[in-house]
Amino acid sequence: MLVALEGRLRATLWRLAREFAYLALLGTSYIPPCSLLRRRVARVVEPEFISFMAARIGGDVPDVYLNSALGMRLGGVPRCEILHDVSPELYQLCNAIRTRGYVPLYKAVHEVVVPLALSASVAGLEEGDILLASYRAAAGKGDLSAVLRYFDRWVAIGKFF
Repeated sequence: MLVALEGRLRATLWRLAREFAYLALLGTSYIPPCSLLRRRVARVVEPEFISFMAARIGGDVPDVYLNSALGMRLGGVPRCEILHDVSPELYQLCNAIRTRGYVPLYKAVHEVVVPLALSASVAGLEEGDILLASYRAAAGKGDLSAVLRYFDRWVAIGKFF
């Protein structure tokens, strides 16, 4: 179960990174119709992802591990309050999912993407670094050539449709 969950999380992070790289490459803020950015926050960043990252980051804290294990099994988010001491970014992401989970991701992108990327990086997933670099490039604050080195072919960027 954990391998499948980690695979889904990695695929979501890659897909978001590709979309931000695509937006940075075109230099536009127009979001394509079938983009992940048009979906609700809770559909893109599933609650199980937060539980999985919380278990990887704070697995040595018994309360965090127990709540995360239950969250992964039952499909929910662990208590956000216990995540504050473990990882402030994960706490911020948890609160963003609870309060803004029903809105499209493009409306909550500032509250969701950076904490998601930082939490994934702390959890040991290199896709978090790629997502953060792509987001910075799309926002005009990063180097686009550094982002494009992550992708094998140019075709891979446009495959998110």
